[in-house]
Amino acid sequence: MALNGVPDRRVRRIGIRKSVSLASLVLLPVTLNYFSPYLIIDGLFHGVLAGAFFVWAGFFLSGLIAGRAACAYICPYGGLQTALDEWTHKPLRPITHLKPVRYVLAVIWLAFILYPLLKSAGVLQVQPLYLTEGIVSVDNWGKAVFMVVLVVLLSILPLLFGKRATCHYLCPMSILNTAGSRIGRLLRIPSLRLKSDSSKCVSCGSCSRACTMSLDVREMVKSGRMYHSDCIMCGACTEVCRSGAVVRCFGRPGSEGRPAPNGEEPEDERKQA
Repeated sequence: MALNGVPDRRVRRIGIRKSVSLASLVLLPVTLNYFSPYLIIDGLFHGVLAGAFFVWAGFFLSGLIAGRAACAYICPYGGLQTALDEWTHKPLRPITHLKPVRYVLAVIWLAFILYPLLKSAGVLQVQPLYLTEGIVSVDNWGKAVFMVVLVVLLSILPLLFGKRATCHYLCPMSILNTAGSRIGRLLRIPSLRLKSDSSKCVSCGSCSRACTMSLDVREMVKSGRMYHSDCIMCGACTEVCRSGAVVRCFGRPGSEGRPAPNGEEPEDERKQA
């Protein structure tokens, strides 16, 4: 046993998730261009579908069956947030008026993407290595400086406001996962999700303290309302829950919390869907 009674195998799973996330950050010199919204826009205005276009499309499609799990495992900027959290251990400071920023950025970027995409539909060339002919994104000092500046800028919010603040307040890519997740719920597509049993909850608060997105998981378990647009499906809450009150599973929407007396999904689950 380890980590305040959490079995060693669960601790190892937490370590694996963090290692994968940090590895995505280490690989940023290779993958920088493939996560670049600028290359998507530049490519489309030149009649090209760049590699970044397919990565962003993949983020959206992954949301249909995995929620925002891509943020927890393969996003290099998510890896940066993981690294900063491991270093600072600074709790998130809620800043309500910053919440709309990522939505505004997402709308602006999507407008710049959709306009040339619709205008050039049918005559686009597929070039996964557009402006990245050497496969490695950072292949000169100029790009290296740009990458360092980008990392520094994306580190400001979590250093000022705490745990994964960039994910909460700035990242427009998260909107793709969120949109995919909500569409998947609307279509009732089986997907990765959290499921709770409030009768097993001992209100220890371990799940809320472990949540990488600073959600009140304990309250979610108590209410039976386990879907949250900010949840990145990292599974941290499930790994530290010693009573089995919250687990990560694969299934259809509507089975996340306590069943309603009449056998239907709880009312708050229907509202979320």
